[in-house]
Amino acid sequence: MDIRNFVTGSSVILAGWLGATFLNEVPAKRYPKQDKTPASAVIVETHAKALAAVEVKSAVSSVSLSH
Repeated sequence: MDIRNFVTGSSVILAGWLGATFLNEVPAKRYPKQDKTPASAVIVETHAKALAAVEVKSAVSSVSLSH
């Protein structure tokens, strides 16, 4: 078997497999349920809260009480 026949045969098998899976209808119940907010949004929200806490802390610490 030479490489040309191997590549041609593999591509035919792969194209057939991809075509069959594309035409296969999957019911919505089989998909995992998604959260309303993605994990990246939770990370951004946590980062924003931490940044706000640091800003508040630096604003409070910059006040001088010596008169």
